[in-house]
Amino acid sequence: MGVERRWLMLAIMSGLAGGVAMVLQADQLATILAGVVSGEAELGAYASALGLLLLAVVLRAVLAFVREVSGQRASIGIRQRLRAELLAKLDRLGPGYCQRHLTGELSALLLEQVEALDGYFARYLPQVSLSLGLPLVILLFILPLNWAVALIFIVTAPLVPLFMALVGMKAAAANRRNFQALANLSAYFLDLVQGLATLKLFQRSQGEAQVLSEVSDAFRVRTMEVLRLAFLSSAVLEFFASVSIALTAVYLGFSFLGELNFGTWSDPVTLYQALFILVLAPEFYLPLRELGTHYHAKQEAMAASERLKTLLDEVEQQEETGNVALGGAPVTITFRDVELIYPGREQPVLKGVNLTLAAGERIAVRGPSGAGKSSLMNLLLGFYPVSGGVLSVNGESLDRLDRDGWLHSIAWVSQQTTLFAGTLRDNLRLARASATEEELLQACTDAHVTEFLERLPGGLDSEIGEAGLGLSGGQIQRIALARAFLKDAPVLLLDEPTANLDVQSEALVLEALNRLCQGRTVLILTHREAAQLNADRVLELVDGCLVPYRKGGVQ
Repeated sequence: MGVERRWLMLAIMSGLAGGVAMVLQADQLATILAGVVSGEAELGAYASALGLLLLAVVLRAVLAFVREVSGQRASIGIRQRLRAELLAKLDRLGPGYCQRHLTGELSALLLEQVEALDGYFARYLPQVSLSLGLPLVILLFILPLNWAVALIFIVTAPLVPLFMALVGMKAAAANRRNFQALANLSAYFLDLVQGLATLKLFQRSQGEAQVLSEVSDAFRVRTMEVLRLAFLSSAVLEFFASVSIALTAVYLGFSFLGELNFGTWSDPVTLYQALFILVLAPEFYLPLRELGTHYHAKQEAMAASERLKTLLDEVEQQEETGNVALGGAPVTITFRDVELIYPGREQPVLKGVNLTLAAGERIAVRGPSGAGKSSLMNLLLGFYPVSGGVLSVNGESLDRLDRDGWLHSIAWVSQQTTLFAGTLRDNLRLARASATEEELLQACTDAHVTEFLERLPGGLDSEIGEAGLGLSGGQIQRIALARAFLKDAPVLLLDEPTANLDVQSEALVLEALNRLCQGRTVLILTHREAAQLNADRVLELVDGCLVPYRKGGVQ
């Protein structure tokens, strides 16, 4: 935060310097007007004053620019750091946490709600210091001239933040409701977009469009509630500032005419003094009015920060990653009385699992959908910590291993491969960013990707839509295999690798998988006999326990 703090200090210092330039501007303007109005000299006699006035105007503009840019730089840096921290937190919480929360809601949290902090750091935070500093600077120049005006300023100035705080109490609650409405809208809209084909199939699109309209209208109502309070706050501040300036003008007018004979230290109010103070009066209240204008940004940021803090304070189910390096030795994986209970559930999905997967061994685990096969993968990938028992790799407990090193040793082919919007090359290099052109093409050949790669318009540089849009299920699965070939990891995890494939695609994938499994420690999860890939052992999950598999029943 050191760099961002320096940007904030620069914003504050440039604002204070702009205040000094503003006093110089008021002084020169009052000098020129007083001289011309009183007829003491012609306008041409004030060339030096006009030059100083122009210099003060230019200086104020430059300092205002520096102040705005510095505030924005600080805000951008803070928001970038916060997003990185939130993403790191989600990484530590693991995919299991994301699966339990709506994607649209998490997206709104990382995007809109972090963005809601912009006004607080860029404008409100510097303005807090300026709303204290600039009025003091002005008072230092006014008090030696007229103590009555200084007293008016001192008495009326606290009314502005007082009423600002009173209105702001309601604004904080309104902003919280607004962010909840935004999260609901984001989550619902994303669900609709992702399930649009299903809605069309069941002729539910019109009904859901009506629900979306209602959710959008709820967000509109909450937004207008926030804006109504923001405008009310601005109106209150403008009212008190205007009354105070008017009171000052009336006092100065009567004092200059000789009707009021108090407020000055000795001599009566001169035309220069009256003009100088009148020019400074709006500037005295301007920082307070700007603080009120930006006060709703503070309330918005507070509402957003509550939700962000909830995520940052989320208890991580697994401890910090260990530091034991796996090394280059062949990998043996051991489950000893392993139990897994998912968060929010009472019954274990895995209980008393005992399994030794020796280095170079190929084991298939069968079981119907929902039996808990994927839970074995979740444990090995570190998505969830074990609830009981010990899961070890080469004799070391998995939670003591360096997580990055362990994941580097795993190639994973799931039944639902994720492809990102981008080029085929980018999606393949997720497995190994440093892969050369020859290595990419060899992996494509090994996984039978070249059979359709030649038909793509840009080859490896062909653009792929989100979730593999434009590719068939078999093609997507072969790209997943190409990733595994490219990674060349000692441990291979296969989760229903031939699910939802046609006969031809399944044959190609199985042939590639058989070659990929050579010399690796392999765990295959499947309920199809063809996908067992000549496993050394075949086991079955029954009631959360692993038992030897036998056709027609368990042994």
